Amino acid sequence: MSSLGKDLSSGTTEEGFSLLRTGEEVAVLRHRLEQPARLGRYGLGVLGTITAGAGAGLWFATASLLGIALGVFGAVLIVLGVVQHLLLRRDRAHWPDDAFLWKEGLELVLHNGEVRGFSWSDPKLALDLVARRAPPPAAREYLLVWMMDPKIPSIELSADRFERLKAAAVAQHLIVTEHRSGKKAEGTQWVEIRPTVSRPPVADWESAGAPPPA
Repeated sequence: MSSLGKDLSSGTTEEGFSLLRTGEEVAVLRHRLEQPARLGRYGLGVLGTITAGAGAGLWFATASLLGIALGVFGAVLIVLGVVQHLLLRRDRAHWPDDAFLWKEGLELVLHNGEVRGFSWSDPKLALDLVARRAPPPAAREYLLVWMMDPKIPSIELSADRFERLKAAAVAQHLIVTEHRSGKKAEGTQWVEIRPTVSRPPVADWESAGAPPPA
């Protein structure tokens, strides 16, 4: 566990609570998040194998440069399929088994045993919250996007925890910017949470010969 994770976990269990969504719909939502990578690795692998095989056959039959081009293109597709497979394995290893909201900040417990966390005062804090339509039985999903580490996949939150996390960011005087698209009730809601930018002391601006920012 990181030192930051230890600091965030120093409180009692009554002070923190889990943010993760529970229920049958979680498996459906996770399947939806992983679907592009799963389809990509198989599709690219199969198409690459067929293309490379056709290129090799054409080369041996006619010694055509087209055969070499097809072979190279097929090999590239196979490599891309392998990359998709590795990315899917990485996402599954970094899948959050739990997420805790503490008085001091937020903490993730990853599937590979690692713990990630930050305090509300962390200048590198960067979170996105996304609420959008989802396939049945979920109807709607609520995501926490951990912008500070691209290896961590989007985290499924419950609806009330989504609002609780947003309210906690507001209470900590962080910069909370909300965007909406589509119909108000069914459209996508996207919330950016960023650290508050501190204003330089007035004395520093005066010493530099410039007025303080408006």
